[in-house]
Amino acid sequence: MSRRGFTLAELLVAMVVMSVLGLALVQVLIGNAHFVSRQDAMMDARLTARAAMYAMLNDLQEVGDGGLLAASRDSVTVRVPYAFGMLCGTSGGVTTGSLLPVDSLTYATALPDSIAIRTAAGPYVMQRLTSVSGTPNQGDCTADSIRVVPGGRLVGLAIQGPSPASGALFFLSQVVTYRFMASVAVPGRVGLWRRVGSTGHPDSNEVAAPFDSSARFAFLMQRDLAHVDQRATFSGGPQQKLAALDSVRGLELRLTGASVATPQGASRPQAFALWPRVTFRNKTYVADSLVY
Repeated sequence: MSRRGFTLAELLVAMVVMSVLGLALVQVLIGNAHFVSRQDAMMDARLTARAAMYAMLNDLQEVGDGGLLAASRDSVTVRVPYAFGMLCGTSGGVTTGSLLPVDSLTYATALPDSIAIRTAAGPYVMQRLTSVSGTPNQGDCTADSIRVVPGGRLVGLAIQGPSPASGALFFLSQVVTYRFMASVAVPGRVGLWRRVGSTGHPDSNEVAAPFDSSARFAFLMQRDLAHVDQRATFSGGPQQKLAALDSVRGLELRLTGASVATPQGASRPQAFALWPRVTFRNKTYVADSLVY
């Protein structure tokens, strides 16, 4: 009994079919690998943008009148309140203040720059601080029947200017700068940095990285919150610069995060655009004009 085999044509057809199926399977596997790689890179970029947003919100939401000190597309400098309380008496050039409970880490890492004291008429007046000590005179508060609330503390304040009235409410502020500049954590890329204190206190740390080169700050102006993102800086004379800064009611954070690695099949790192708007909730307005 003879057994018939495959002809050459049949073998060629079978090989072609198998090759097509194999190539299709390889394309599916490659496509899935690229998709997973892009998703991982997108997650990486999104985490970077969200980390920066959460870090900045607490500071920027507390900005009040005159609190925006400098602004450009790459950086903003703000004065941020971090502790509140009531003033006691003054002795030896040091005013004792009774603070409400405050986060211990926030207080320990703060670099106090100024104090805002509420006047009898209602508005707060900003004054510079020479120092904040941990050795206040408790007798100044006892004499004025001002107690330390549970969880609070007493501080000694060396205030530039006339001695404030006992019983006045106050809050302590520090200067904070956020800037997009070269990253140390991811060399060759852009990072977001936070600096506490003025130029004399260069205490900087990198908040998050990396970001796309398009990451920047835009400015929300007046009541309609129209955003301005083409302004390189607020230029002009002192009065013009002050007026421009004073018209900013908030910021649009162009937090375009980027992945550390380039996903498979792509030519550049994956980007994720997160653009939250933050208004300065402690600013006061009269009619359509901002009161400084």
